Amino acid sequence: MDLPADIVADILSRIPIKTIVHCRGVCKRWRNIISEPYFVNLHLLRSPEGLIVHQMSGTRESDILKLGELDDQSDQHDIHHDPLMKFDLALGFEYSVLCLQGSVNGLICLWHYSQADATYICNPITREYILLPDHKYIRKSYALVTYGFGFVEASNQYKVIRFYQGSFPSAEGPYRSECEIYTLGTGTWRSLGPVSFSLGGRQNGIFVNGNLHWLAYDENDNTNEWVCTFDLEKELFQRTASAPRAGENLAYRSLGMLGGCLSICDNTSDSDIVIWVMKHYGMKESWSKEIIIPDDSTGLLYEIVHTLKVFKDETILMLFRNDFLFTYHPGNKTLQILDNFQRGVFDTFDAMVYVPSFITLRSFTSEKVSVF
Repeated sequence: MDLPADIVADILSRIPIKTIVHCRGVCKRWRNIISEPYFVNLHLLRSPEGLIVHQMSGTRESDILKLGELDDQSDQHDIHHDPLMKFDLALGFEYSVLCLQGSVNGLICLWHYSQADATYICNPITREYILLPDHKYIRKSYALVTYGFGFVEASNQYKVIRFYQGSFPSAEGPYRSECEIYTLGTGTWRSLGPVSFSLGGRQNGIFVNGNLHWLAYDENDNTNEWVCTFDLEKELFQRTASAPRAGENLAYRSLGMLGGCLSICDNTSDSDIVIWVMKHYGMKESWSKEIIIPDDSTGLLYEIVHTLKVFKDETILMLFRNDFLFTYHPGNKTLQILDNFQRGVFDTFDAMVYVPSFITLRSFTSEKVSVF
């Protein structure tokens, strides 16, 4: 006797993502259940955090997304790489340089910066992607482009923020910053106009508490760093004081998340990597120096380092530049480079925390959805 659909959905939502993908091919009834909004929402509530890894070779022989599973226990952790859960991003370019820009509810924002300056939203689990319309300003040499991708729960809207920092034909000066916003399902970028600050390169917007965040600098003073906050619902910018810094080169500081809080990884010291945590959201007084990683000849100093996740056993997962993932345990002061998560023969390696989901891009009815 067939079980009721809600019981089947409850059972399927509790099993590993790879098994659910295979279950879609078992029978038409299971496929329909997995496609229903009830299952999609139930699964998203239970879906554990994992990793999304992007690796690309310059010859275009390989441009793939891979999923990593995080086994997070109170006394130990592990990171698994399933070689079967990878997805070839065959998007039609002879030379493809794609960058991860953000991930929300299983949807990923990708930017193709080398040729077409194109922006994509994709869901690797459903193998769907959307190419967003052309931007107002297409990237040229020496221009900086910075993204953010977030979700407004109250209105169920997904929004992409794009900063373009470069020369503009109509500008009075040689250089300024403009900001655009795109709401999935609308088909149009909207201009938020010029902004009176700059964002450093090699950073993505950090999404927390319904807001996006970047490290920013005053327009005429690149030594005055602060945290730029963008309220996705009200579409307003605010500023919060940044954490103290050890050295002067702000290019080696990165904004991230640690234990659900905003964090800044400061790699400007001659001896240590320091991680600051904002213990109370939005309160500049709550910046606290939480982690100090001594150099000990690790060769990690004076490079960009991103914090990704802190495990229950207090081990911290981090990304070094665009080269490899490593872990550090502050209690026993052990640092380990992860063998299965390195650049290796690839020209590009990037990774971020990712929660798999079955949200279909076809729910954004005005968007043209393709499959890879």
